[in-house]
Amino acid sequence: MGKGGKGKGKKGKGKQSFEPEGPPDEIEEIGEAVHPCEDQLVCKCTNERVPHFNARLFLENKEEIGKVDDVFGPINAFYFSVKLGEGMQAGSFKTGKKFYIDTMKLLPLSRFLPQPPGGGKGGKGKGGKGKKGGGKGKGGGKGKGKVKGKSKDKGGGGRGGGGRGRGG
Repeated sequence: MGKGGKGKGKKGKGKQSFEPEGPPDEIEEIGEAVHPCEDQLVCKCTNERVPHFNARLFLENKEEIGKVDDVFGPINAFYFSVKLGEGMQAGSFKTGKKFYIDTMKLLPLSRFLPQPPGGGKGGKGKGGKGKKGGGKGKGGGKGKGKVKGKSKDKGGGGRGGGGRGRGG
């Protein structure tokens, strides 16, 4: 019967406590209201860091108002949308109203920018895909080599190619 009946335990469920979390220890300003859009609120980010998806948002008094739903726009002046909590109306927030976020729910902008070559957290060993090593013979590469009009594929074919050359 295969793997059909296995794994109905707690596997992959993550933490599913539906108790309301308390307010965070530290909050910092993340953005300000721009305008309502359907049942959500569009905000301009005023922080140099990027909010996590589904991060909780607060008013200055640490009252929770909703969660970050999406982040969009140019990387130097981005916006985010807020999925408001129960009973909150998007139209009730005036333009320019400031919102706050848990400081632990922010990512540095550099994480979303192209990394300079050679930097970062190490490579994947053996130098990646360079022009070193060769040795695959003629016509090895991708595809089926140069087999014309024959029903059998004797070429290297496929990814990684074979070493047999033209299929003879």
